[in-house]
Amino acid sequence: MDASTLLSRARSALGKRTRYQSPGVTPPLQAATWPESGARCDCSGFLAWCLRISRRVDHPKYVAVNGGWFETTGIHADVNNSWGFFEKLAQPQPGSFLVYPDQNGHDGHIGLVSEVKPGSGIDGVAKVIHCSLGGWNQHGDAIRETDAAIWRARPDSLIGWYAGIL
Repeated sequence: MDASTLLSRARSALGKRTRYQSPGVTPPLQAATWPESGARCDCSGFLAWCLRISRRVDHPKYVAVNGGWFETTGIHADVNNSWGFFEKLAQPQPGSFLVYPDQNGHDGHIGLVSEVKPGSGIDGVAKVIHCSLGGWNQHGDAIRETDAAIWRARPDSLIGWYAGIL
């Protein structure tokens, strides 16, 4: 998959009034676009669907970190150590993602970088497509395109890249 296809998949979910639910019910991985109604997901479920990765993975490090779930804490550990599906980037690019892990009883979060701007590190991210409870509660649609303020507020946020993107 290339970054353009990945972003097209993500953009197909905008404006569909998706409900936030963890772990949720995402469309089949082979679906070309997000359904018009009925989808319910969380942030890592949305990214998994965009990347066509199952929510359950048998990679030994994911199994050790979180029982084999594709979710923010496992993804963050993977990006930070480059031992699985992802690598860390110093600079964002369209198709990369931002992630921070669960911490102190609060869930982590992940989103797909859709637009970059001049700036260093996460400050170079202009827009992110992500699924959030806040999007659902405030706008009636969990999947939205926003700025990267929530990731800039977390010093443990990382920029990641999926090895399967050309």
